[in-house]
Amino acid sequence: MVDTSVRRCALWCAMLIGALVVPNCSKAQQRDQVLFQRFEERFYMLDSLIFHCEPDGRMGMTSCVSQGYTTSVVDSLIDKKVEVQQRAVKAETGLLISGQTYYRSGEGTSVDPDENDALEAYNAKVQVELRWNIISSGIHNRKGRLNELSIEGKLEHAYQEQERLSLMIERQKQSFCEEYDSLLGGILQLRIENLQLLNDAQTYLASDRSIGTDELLKVMDEQAIAERLLTTIPKDYPIAAQLARPQGDIIYLDTAQLKNCIRENTLLLQMMDLKIGLLKQKEENTSYWNALNISPFLRYSYYMRPEVKNPATVDVGVAFQIPLSSQEPRKRKVLTAERLQKNAEKEELKEKLMTEVEAMLAEIERANQGMQGELKRIEMLRGYMQQRRQHYQGHIGEYNFMSRIKEYNHYLTCWENYYSYQYKRDCYMADLQAFLSRQSIVDFCMIQK
Repeated sequence: MVDTSVRRCALWCAMLIGALVVPNCSKAQQRDQVLFQRFEERFYMLDSLIFHCEPDGRMGMTSCVSQGYTTSVVDSLIDKKVEVQQRAVKAETGLLISGQTYYRSGEGTSVDPDENDALEAYNAKVQVELRWNIISSGIHNRKGRLNELSIEGKLEHAYQEQERLSLMIERQKQSFCEEYDSLLGGILQLRIENLQLLNDAQTYLASDRSIGTDELLKVMDEQAIAERLLTTIPKDYPIAAQLARPQGDIIYLDTAQLKNCIRENTLLLQMMDLKIGLLKQKEENTSYWNALNISPFLRYSYYMRPEVKNPATVDVGVAFQIPLSSQEPRKRKVLTAERLQKNAEKEELKEKLMTEVEAMLAEIERANQGMQGELKRIEMLRGYMQQRRQHYQGHIGEYNFMSRIKEYNHYLTCWENYYSYQYKRDCYMADLQAFLSRQSIVDFCMIQK
């Protein structure tokens, strides 16, 4: 029977000094054997994921944002409303029929009350008038008024498209977040399990005072940080099915073509152009003639006289009203000032948008560089572990169980960093989609395998 102190010393030497051959087990060494077995099973499982991997159909990040233009019920209703408004303008005739009738009490009244002229006196009158207000008809400035309604409809379409685009981007980011949670959760579980095994080994050695507690405290802190991160993932995901190479490709953008497209076709600038065009059309539609009232008329009057035959008269003439003010020219000057203001705002908006685009492109480049760096470290560590694994299988050299599990954790940490950079990159690409109108950011992507 091996003495307890000797057995613990043997375990400490095997794990810290690096003895490759595990001592022969006895019933008294059952706890040691279980711990060694856990390490061996863990190494076998991780090596299988790294060197004998199968394609993981569960994972596979959508690394690009797609954008397609679709019409909705609201768009159809906007078109219908504009069509009805334009029909209403075309249907304006400016014609107006008015009339009046009244009765005078007494024996009749003449123009001169002192005279009793039967031809002048009447006790009832019926009058009907047909008047044509040319300015209020659809003939006056029809093209300009129809164009104003058309621009307003296009502006409403643009607002609806912007709302749909914002909603699509938020949904795309949510999809990226769920995929990132799936990828990160699968890696975190492996690292936490490694840390738990390392924690158990450190606790076993610390309980026998074979080692101090400082290293155990570091392991406990690292495990706590990883577990806190895992608890922020709302769903439970299976562990990663392979550890050969992270899912997702490094994507570069044709920045020159992208920035040129944004300057010419971004939805925000299109909306600004529509606002400027609407103000310009309103400016053209506003003139002094709008305040005039020129109305040809045809009037029929019928008089009822008490003593002679009832006569009727027909009058043809033109009625007009001329305002003695400069209100309409002042309205036009206000519209001109608003249009010039919008032109200045458009230039400022263009500069602001390009500044934001430059910042996003810089962040995407940083994320790509981070992904490349992590990928190089992953390949380097994978080659190192492959070489080390061959040495272990051939019993060449010595190794430390706990150091080896830390190497796997370092490898897994590189995976976590890779996915973190990829998630940031994809979110920035989704934000760039907001600057494109009816075109996908995918059209400007170049994928590096």
